[in-house]
Amino acid sequence: MTAVAPTSRPPLLRGLPWSVVRLHRTALWLWIGFLAAGTGWLLRALWRSAGDERYDPACTPRCIDPEPFDAYIPLHLQGRVMALLPLAVALFAGGALVGRELERGTAALAWVQSVTPTRWLAAKLAVPALLLTSGTTGLTLLFRWVWSTGHPEDRPSWYENDIFLSTGPALVAHVLLALVLGALAGMLKRRTLSGLGLAFFGTSLVLVTAGLYRSALWPRVRTGLAHVGASDWSMDRVAKPADGVGFGDAEVLVHPASHYWPLQLVETGIVLALAALACWAAFALLRRRTA
Repeated sequence: MTAVAPTSRPPLLRGLPWSVVRLHRTALWLWIGFLAAGTGWLLRALWRSAGDERYDPACTPRCIDPEPFDAYIPLHLQGRVMALLPLAVALFAGGALVGRELERGTAALAWVQSVTPTRWLAAKLAVPALLLTSGTTGLTLLFRWVWSTGHPEDRPSWYENDIFLSTGPALVAHVLLALVLGALAGMLKRRTLSGLGLAFFGTSLVLVTAGLYRSALWPRVRTGLAHVGASDWSMDRVAKPADGVGFGDAEVLVHPASHYWPLQLVETGIVLALAALACWAAFALLRRRTA
């Protein structure tokens, strides 16, 4: 009896996860390229800020650079790109990940074979979620480290929308929510263009709403205008100075720098709760349409 030659070693990913990676390998390479470019851009910003004379300890008072904010231009640009990352994820999820397969009928073909609709959707969400979470977390940690190396008086403020999202776990939560919203939009529309359009609109609405109401996620501190620090997030004035009282005695509502993590964690929790709700809605819709 002829011996059977041993088969080649199976890939690390098998079954549905491997099929998802192969089908969307172009998006995977784009994601890897984005992470590499973002890492290089942040390291460039770190090099620029480290070589700035303003941070020379022997310079007292601090030296003045003729272009004081030039070292932070790469940081601002990277923060803006990272803050818009959920929109790109929503377009991918609503169009290529779900909408296109429903439109072309490839999803239905997989369902009549050995793959159940629930397993199909679970793999479609789990593989990108793992890659997006790991990559976004690493890039966020690097961004926060580069941002923290700058002088507190010169670096971008922590409460700026792009900086706030790019330095904490809230960005990871928004990316996951965009992924699930995109999948839900693709299932609702069953078309590529209309699915990515609805996903883009829903994710944009979430990002804009979060930026507008972020300050209300944690109680603000009431203090005098003269005591507001450079790193405090100043809010509305709550009391006007009386006659004969200096302008600096007016009272304002502020978020001090110590409120950064409470605001981050509350927003992250809310966004993750929305992601869980959208995920439940996507599976419920799938079961209803395939029952």
